[in-house]
Amino acid sequence: MTEKDEETLDLIISYILVGGVVLSVILESFGLFLYCHGAHGFAVSWDPVWRMSGKNFFAYSAALFLSLGHGAPSPAAIMALGLVVLMMTPYVRVVVSTLFFGLKRDWKYLCITLFVLAVLTGSLIRH
Repeated sequence: MTEKDEETLDLIISYILVGGVVLSVILESFGLFLYCHGAHGFAVSWDPVWRMSGKNFFAYSAALFLSLGHGAPSPAAIMALGLVVLMMTPYVRVVVSTLFFGLKRDWKYLCITLFVLAVLTGSLIRH
C-alpha cells in the first residue's frame, strides 16, 4: 500500500468518525431539547420506552428505524437514534477499512480488520 493510499484511508476514516460523532451530538441535543420543552420538562422519566429492548443491538436498531417511520418520533426515539449512530460509528469505520484493504489486496491488514469486524459483530449480537 502506498503512502497516498494510507492518506486516503486516513481521510475517509476521519470523515466517518467526525461525521458520526457530530450527527450523534445533533440527534442527542435535538431529542433532549424536545424532551425538555415537551410535557416532561426537566423531570426524569423511568418509563420502559427508555429501555433498550430486542434480541441484540442490530434487532434493536432495526426496530428503532422502523418505529421512526410511523408518525412523529418521540424525544426518546431521537435520543436512542443518536446513541445508535454513536455506537455504529466505529463499526462503520472497520467495515470501510475492511473494504479498502480488500480492494487494495492488502491481505495482512484485511485479515486483521476481518478479525476486528468479527469481534465487533459478535459483541453487538451478544448484547
